[in-house]
Amino acid sequence: MDIVMCVALKECFFLRKNILFIRKNINPTHIWIITNKRNFKYLPKENDITLIDEDKLIDGLTFQKVKSIIDNHLHVKNYGWYFQQFLKLGFALSSYAKEEYLVWDSDTVPFNKLNFKKGESDLFLPKTEHNAPYFETIDKLFEAPIKANYSFISEHMIFRCSILKEMLNKIEGKHMNKKPWYELCITSVKPYTKNGFSEYETYGTYCINYHPQLLCPRTLRTFRRCSKLYSIFASSKEIQTLAEDLDTGSFEVYDYPVGGFRKYKQIIYNYFCKIVTKKRMIMN
Repeated sequence: MDIVMCVALKECFFLRKNILFIRKNINPTHIWIITNKRNFKYLPKENDITLIDEDKLIDGLTFQKVKSIIDNHLHVKNYGWYFQQFLKLGFALSSYAKEEYLVWDSDTVPFNKLNFKKGESDLFLPKTEHNAPYFETIDKLFEAPIKANYSFISEHMIFRCSILKEMLNKIEGKHMNKKPWYELCITSVKPYTKNGFSEYETYGTYCINYHPQLLCPRTLRTFRRCSKLYSIFASSKEIQTLAEDLDTGSFEVYDYPVGGFRKYKQIIYNYFCKIVTKKRMIMN
């Protein structure tokens, strides 16, 4: 199975280390990395990895286009947050997509070997998060009377291209105003909502309403705050020590270690990435 990752500047450093664990424990057929083309120089160039310019994944879907729609509709300007979600969905419409793909968070390490299938079903990891605005948006995008009593938002999700295309077509078909699906996702969010759309919650809710046998819940030992233990500068040996107690763990750049040199090194790194990202946005 192919893996798709949307990668921001701040995630490039850790991903170079994480690739080794992804290869070992997921064994993908190919790794597709979608990112700003200016990040290409920070990422590995190897036979099983393809770097994709985020503005050229599919026609019309660019950072500036998403920014323009958000500026015209939303008061909370989470440009990159929305854009990367649309890229994960949009991959299914690209020339790179096959029948299915696994979206994987680039800062999440698979410590042990993982499988993602149970018979004909796709395994997913239920979580406890519940953000009401996500479902308010979903109800505007398509008919979804069934809602799960858990969340589909975790660090990975398998997308089946045929079902994803069906969902996006249904979104565009319901509104009948010739706007692209990603614009409809934004304009369906209430203007003052902080976070009003989730690609995983939307896809998962669509599946339980229209393809109820597709998704199968699983249990994994996960921890999102591994950076507090070792920082994003953890060695491969340090990372591997977590395999005894965990199946996956996330090393997020804003989770600083309790103290020591690595804490301040990570703070400086995070600050540097924020400055560069803001500068890029101004220059675009």
